[in-house]
Amino acid sequence: MRRVALNEEFKSASMLLALGKVAAITLLLMSAFQLAKTLFYPNISIMETHITTVGFTTLLAVFAAFFVFRNQQKFLRAMTAEVHERRRAEEALRHRTDELARVHRQLEASHREANLYLDILTHDIGNTENVSNLYAELLVETLDGEPAGYAEKLQRSVQKSIEILGIVSKIRRIYAGPPDIRPTDLDAVIKAEIANFPGASIRYEGIPRQVLADDLLCEIFGNLIGNAVKYGGSGVAITVRVEERDGEVLVSVEDTGPGIPDADKQAVFHRYEQQKRGVGEGLGLYLVRILVERYGGRIRVEDRVPGRPEEGAVFLFTLREAAGGG
Repeated sequence: MRRVALNEEFKSASMLLALGKVAAITLLLMSAFQLAKTLFYPNISIMETHITTVGFTTLLAVFAAFFVFRNQQKFLRAMTAEVHERRRAEEALRHRTDELARVHRQLEASHREANLYLDILTHDIGNTENVSNLYAELLVETLDGEPAGYAEKLQRSVQKSIEILGIVSKIRRIYAGPPDIRPTDLDAVIKAEIANFPGASIRYEGIPRQVLADDLLCEIFGNLIGNAVKYGGSGVAITVRVEERDGEVLVSVEDTGPGIPDADKQAVFHRYEQQKRGVGEGLGLYLVRILVERYGGRIRVEDRVPGRPEEGAVFLFTLREAAGGG
C-alpha cells in the first residue's frame, strides 16, 4: 500500500512538472513571437496580426498536446508494467499460499500417522510387554540352573523395553502441549523417589523448597538415581543435595560409580549416544535434560572429584524457586 501511494504521488508530480514545462515553453515562444513581430514587422496590419497570432497559437497548442500526450504515453506504459508486475506477484503469492496449504495438510496427515504409531507403540505393544514380563517372572520362579539364567536375561530385556516405552510416552506428553507449571514441593518429590530404591545407599542433604515444575519433576530424580544405582555397582554411594545459589535452587545428584569421561559429558544428554558408562543409552538423560529446560533450568555433569572422572560423577541442575517457596 505504501508503494502504491508513492507511485500515485510520483505520477501526479510528474504530470504537474510536464504541464509546467509546457507553460514555460509556451510563454517563452509567445514572447519571442511578439518580439520578432515588433522588430521585423512594425507596420503589420491588425488583420495580419490576428491571423499570425491565431496560427502561432495553434502551433503552440499542437506542440503542447504532443508534449502532454508523450508524457501520458510514458505514464501509461509505466502503469501497464506495474499492473503486470502486480499480477505476477499476486499469482506467485497464490501459488505460494497453495503450496503452504498443501504442505500443512501433509504435515497434519503425518502428525496423525505418527500419533497412531505412538499409540500402538505405547499402548498395544506396552500391554503385550507387560504380559511377556509376567510370563518371564513365572519362568524365573519355576526354572533352575542355566535355563533360569536365560529366563532372567529375558526378563531384564522385557523390563528394559517396558522402561523405554514409558520414557517415549513421557516425551510424547512433554511435546504435546505447554506444561502445567505450578509451585511443587521439591523436598517431598525427592523423598518419594529415594523411597523407590530401598536397597540403595542414598544420603539426602536438602532444604524444603517450593519450585516451579509439574508432575513430571519426579522423572528427573528417578532417572538420575536409577542410573547411579544401575551402573554404579552394588557398593555405590549416592548423595542428593539441594541448596540456594544466585537466586535459584541448585540440585546435585552425585555417585561413586565409574564416572563419565570428559569427552562424553555433553553427549550423555543427547538421544541415542552410546557411552562407556552406559547411562547415555538414548532416552533417560535426554528426558532429564528436556524436563530441566522445560522448567527453565540448566543441567550439566561434572566429576565428583575434580580431574578424576573414574571416581564418580555429579549431575547439577537448577530450578526456578516459586514465590515464597522457602
